[in-house]
Amino acid sequence: MFKHPNPLAIKRLDHLGIVAGTIDEIGLVEKIDALIPPVP
Repeated sequence: MFKHPNPLAIKRLDHLGIVAGTIDEIGLVEKIDALIPPVP
């Protein structure tokens, strides 16, 4: 039986791209940034 020297690590990302796209589309980051004062 063949064993790969570096086993693969698999992570499920399922819906993260959809969530990130929605956050970008509605401008959520900019809205949050506008509510939080900048750090001096």
